[in-house]
Amino acid sequence: MSSIERAMEHGGQQVQAKPQPKINEPPASPAVPPASPNVDFPDEVCHLNLEFLERQGYLTPKLARSQLAEEYRMIKRPLLINAFGRGAAPVERGNLIMVTSALPGEGKTFTSMNLAMSMAMERDNTVLLVDSDVVKPTLTRMLGLDSRQGLIDALLDPQMDLADIIVKPDLPNLRILPAGRTHAHSTELLASTQMRNMATELAERYPDRVVIFDAPPLLATSEASVVARLAGQIMVVVEEGRTPQQAVLDALAQLDNQKVIGMILNKDRRILSNDYYGGYYGSYGQQ
Repeated sequence: MSSIERAMEHGGQQVQAKPQPKINEPPASPAVPPASPNVDFPDEVCHLNLEFLERQGYLTPKLARSQLAEEYRMIKRPLLINAFGRGAAPVERGNLIMVTSALPGEGKTFTSMNLAMSMAMERDNTVLLVDSDVVKPTLTRMLGLDSRQGLIDALLDPQMDLADIIVKPDLPNLRILPAGRTHAHSTELLASTQMRNMATELAERYPDRVVIFDAPPLLATSEASVVARLAGQIMVVVEEGRTPQQAVLDALAQLDNQKVIGMILNKDRRILSNDYYGGYYGSYGQQ
């Protein structure tokens, strides 16, 4: 039992789902890729700079046979089982998954993006990645989508059709909803009836769709706890050797322990090293 698990047990927190892989370290401050030439034209397919993402350490379809891809396969499988009611007990809104952390800089955007990429490689599912970190929309900026309308715009205008603002990258099973404009009352907007209605629509509109919310850190803003009420599954990213145990306990205390709550230990290279996967995948296809 790890030190974090012992602290959680002592604090009375119950974790219902806890994927175990340790994830590679994300870039501390990802650069912004060159803007796609069609970024200002919502009706067109948006080109994702996959080479840029790969250089920044992110998972791409090209890396489908890699240690990183295998780690995310292990994480996504129980999430997909819960999302589509294949588990022992049904999970309400299980296809709405929130990814957060206790503190900033622990890798929750890195995890959100890679989880979305991994799920988009599935044959039977589509993925909508929502940047709900509207105060600090790292995901939106990293993908060069600052000029796009997004989540906040849709909350401000109930007549707006989500289909008109969801970005269609040139990956068949992936869709992205940027954060949209900044707003002084973003917490109130995320807590609004309009947001609840939107979450219901996202959960029920497409039976094969998983929605991943890249949410703010739980202890840094009030927006995170608001988004947590909407999701059926919550993944908390914890940075190995950096996040204080008390911070983890304080973050978990903000969550409804009746939901499926999982933890991902990030930036730990002690297990799942190349000794496990590197040799196998390094020789894949060379027989």
